[in-house]
Amino acid sequence: MHFEDNTLYYIYDPMCSWCYAFEQSLVILQQHKPAELQFKAILGGLAADSDTPMTVATQAMIQHAWQQIENTVPEVSFNFDFWTHNTAYRSTYPACRAIIAATNQSTEFATPMRLAIQRAYYQDAKNPSLNAVLINCATELGLDITQFSNDLVSLATNIKLTEHRHFARQLGVSSYPSLRLVLDSEIHTIAVNYTDTKPAVEQINQLYNSQQKVSLESPCIKNCSLNDDDMCLGCFRLMDEITHWAYCNKAEQQAILDRAAQRKSQLSNKPN
Repeated sequence: MHFEDNTLYYIYDPMCSWCYAFEQSLVILQQHKPAELQFKAILGGLAADSDTPMTVATQAMIQHAWQQIENTVPEVSFNFDFWTHNTAYRSTYPACRAIIAATNQSTEFATPMRLAIQRAYYQDAKNPSLNAVLINCATELGLDITQFSNDLVSLATNIKLTEHRHFARQLGVSSYPSLRLVLDSEIHTIAVNYTDTKPAVEQINQLYNSQQKVSLESPCIKNCSLNDDDMCLGCFRLMDEITHWAYCNKAEQQAILDRAAQRKSQLSNKPN
């Protein structure tokens, strides 16, 4: 995996309770980000595979986090029956692999699978550390269960999860949820707020607009000569592209350069 410019990255774990608390804010953030920005979700992988029951201290720590979230984000609630109905494991990799297995069938299943896992865990008091629970989630979504079950435990899926985890570290992420905005190969940390998305939206728009105001260097080589199609034989731009160059943002200027390069190539390959 590699950084992609003009991309807002969301780094999360499907069994991270704070990520669950951020879901509503995430929807608003996606709705209000610049339309030109890509959005990509990255699996951080909170806890490795383990079949050792969670210690009492760890259970208490997580339950305290749930209570803290309920006090911080009023719209979010948890079913504490989970802790009496299940043997809890400190293992979130299976749920992460379930996201990858679902997207193998279609990228459109990524969000529904995440929400299904969260619903099973936090509302239905089921344990997404178990493959059987994850398969039930996939069944609810109408996935091909044979393919999903095979992908869930495949080496390829495990490798893909490792790629996600390493990429999260390259983005400088050590806690979830996290937001990173990549513009011109520069990584910007976006503040996460669970009750007010306005600061994050303003930060994203400000960074994006500032980047767009930076103009590319004009391709003019001071050898201006228009052909019958009003194309300059020096820079291969059309007359309207030349006159509007100074008023275009960076993305529009890059599009002009791309079209000019295509015209130059076509002209060079044209038989004499």
